Amino acid sequence: MGAQNIHLRKTKSHRKHASFRRIFVWYCIGILGVTLSITCLLELVLLFWYLAQRRGMPVESVSSLNEFSRWPALSLPLAVLSVTILFFAWRMGRQVSQPVSELMRAVEMIRQRDLDFTINYSAPNELGDLCGAFNELRHELQESLEREWHQQEEMRIMIAALSHDLRTPVTIIQGHIEGIARTEAGEKRNRRLERYLPVLQASSQRMTRLLNDMLLVSALEQTSLIIQPQPVELEQELARKVHIYTLQAASSDITFQYRFQNAVADVSLVMLDLHRIEQVLDNLFENAIRYTPTNGQIYLTCTRDVRSLVFVLRDSGSGISPADMPHVWEKFYHGHASPNEKHQKTTGLGLYTCKLLVERHGGYITLRNHPAGGCEVTVYLPAIQHIVKK
Repeated sequence: MGAQNIHLRKTKSHRKHASFRRIFVWYCIGILGVTLSITCLLELVLLFWYLAQRRGMPVESVSSLNEFSRWPALSLPLAVLSVTILFFAWRMGRQVSQPVSELMRAVEMIRQRDLDFTINYSAPNELGDLCGAFNELRHELQESLEREWHQQEEMRIMIAALSHDLRTPVTIIQGHIEGIARTEAGEKRNRRLERYLPVLQASSQRMTRLLNDMLLVSALEQTSLIIQPQPVELEQELARKVHIYTLQAASSDITFQYRFQNAVADVSLVMLDLHRIEQVLDNLFENAIRYTPTNGQIYLTCTRDVRSLVFVLRDSGSGISPADMPHVWEKFYHGHASPNEKHQKTTGLGLYTCKLLVERHGGYITLRNHPAGGCEVTVYLPAIQHIVKK
């Protein structure tokens, strides 16, 4: 399991850091302004009261009135300033407490391995930006954990499938080897060895094929596989593959037909990763052999023009059921075999591997049930570079 990288959106720190400074500046201005306004208003009220009380008072009572009014006049600014500071501190506390509380709640939920939460605070200040970044972090972390869980689940399924598929050839090899070991040297042992060797060879080849399929899928999914196009004599290489396919089809009493259509007659070489394209064609042909009945037909057509290379492989089998059609490209998917189909165990990686390989070439692959019966697979490879052989 590789380390997962988490990328957060880059914030404009200068603008966002200035916002809280503005809040403090405006709060200070507000404190001074409110204090000055209320103090002036109260002082005016006190002055009017003082003048009203002084009017008509005897001279000896004025001094006591002055003494009584002096302390309220001196203490009013301090009292108003204290009340104003407490009011603005309460407002600031409300602005800060909500995001801080939500952040603490989010940290506690992460500690409890619960990522199903969202911070709702989104004010245009640093705390709002921090909450937004925390939401992004939660989202990225959740996606990372889901990817890791998905990879672990796929690894578990792959190991289970590989163990299940390897059990049969390993059991066959072990049983035949034990049978040979229990037989005494001589003619009987030689006959048994001659009869068992093809079975042992087929079982070992099946094991190798299973392991190669798993390794290929793993390389394709981890993007470590590199497509390496090289100049290829396409018609000549296809003729070699067609000869092999013809012999394999004949051994199963199936007729194989091939047609090559070349719209670039003066070009003999084409840039192609032949090994990977052969893997695609081999997988498709093995599927066609598997699902084509005895005395059936398999047709392969290759069309080359200046812009693309197209392979079409069609068989005369029973086709794919509507229930299986949406899942044919899924990994480890095994379709529902019909009673008249040949029963052969598969890993469920053939079409999935073909799809990955074709997409690595920049092309696409499609599959459908042909109107005349059977299944038809089309492989489209675009922008094929042609080379004129000198």
